[in-house]
Amino acid sequence: MSELGFRPFDADNHYYEAEDAFTRHIDPKMRKRCVQWAEVDGKKRLLVGGKINKFIPNPTFDPIAKPGSLEDYFRGRNEGGIDMKTMFGDLEPISAHPGYRERDARVRLLDEQGMEGALLFPTLGVGIQEALRRDVPALHAAFEAFNSWLDDDWGFDRGDGRLYAAPMITLADPDRAAAEVERVLGMGARILVTVPGPVPDGNDGYTSPGHPQLDKVWGLIAEAGVPMALHAGLSGVNHYGKLWRTGGGGGGGFTAFSHQVFPMVAFADRGISDTFAALICHGVLERFPALKLASIENGAMWVPDLLRNLKDTYGKMPIAFQRHPVEQFTEQVWVAPYYEDDMARLKDAVGIERLLFGSDFPHTEGLPEPTMFVKDIPTFDEAETKAIMRDNVLELLGA
Repeated sequence: MSELGFRPFDADNHYYEAEDAFTRHIDPKMRKRCVQWAEVDGKKRLLVGGKINKFIPNPTFDPIAKPGSLEDYFRGRNEGGIDMKTMFGDLEPISAHPGYRERDARVRLLDEQGMEGALLFPTLGVGIQEALRRDVPALHAAFEAFNSWLDDDWGFDRGDGRLYAAPMITLADPDRAAAEVERVLGMGARILVTVPGPVPDGNDGYTSPGHPQLDKVWGLIAEAGVPMALHAGLSGVNHYGKLWRTGGGGGGGFTAFSHQVFPMVAFADRGISDTFAALICHGVLERFPALKLASIENGAMWVPDLLRNLKDTYGKMPIAFQRHPVEQFTEQVWVAPYYEDDMARLKDAVGIERLLFGSDFPHTEGLPEPTMFVKDIPTFDEAETKAIMRDNVLELLGA
């Protein structure tokens, strides 16, 4: 969209993983404990920890639905109650879209879209941590292999300023997490990614991401000046629904593109909101004031309520904080709203300089064309539009 007068930089783009993303570099001794492929009833299925993984119903991504095919659903315009399978429409072979899996083709696609660049995040990768939460060595081995594949195929930073692929970090083992952070930073990573939610401890339990045992990890990230993105994915928050069982399977749970109404209403934002509450209340942002965090593909309508609760708590217990918790958030956290969010309200809550443009392209729940995002910020002036659609993410990256 040349009328913008600048080329946007997308804070939320995705690739569709190659089938060997988790296997190309895996230690052969860990292969059966991590990620494998198997044929089940004539279909290619993904095995994670020896079990069929249903996070992505079609893990080969072939064929694939068109970008933005679920836009009406996510804008709340599904008045006819059409099922998601119908909404997907005609599927296409992934070979018809080389930009979904090949870096050079993706750069050409950016040019066609009038885009300067994008941050790249996993599609399948954000569902793996929870599936391996009981086997921490396998979990770390899987992500270490994945990150090596990611740099092979996409590059953490190829030096052209166009695409920055974010390596996946799990915090389950603090020592291995720190080692992996050091490794990928040494390989040139410009942004890291993890899933929000409590951290699996390998014993069927969880700990806070703000636990002091993780300070070495947060310290390395803060010192490097590289942001950590908290991208939506499957996490321990999924267990919230188990407290509300009805006997008919309607308590909770999530399979991609198969939502149940109760968790959508009751705790759609709990994972990301509770994660930032933990990081602030458990002192991470105070201990590491240089740490930069970004919320990606979690929406942002949870932000005003979180900031209200932080303000109220500070008013009651200021002695619990070294620095006002709202200031911690607004100074150290960047947020990418959903296109359907109330942008004007969010601008008032966190300030224009902390909002990021994220299209989720080429996912079905994203926008058909990334620059269509401008239509959802009609009240923003030229400077504000440029800030949210380009300048803020470059500041986050230190570019």
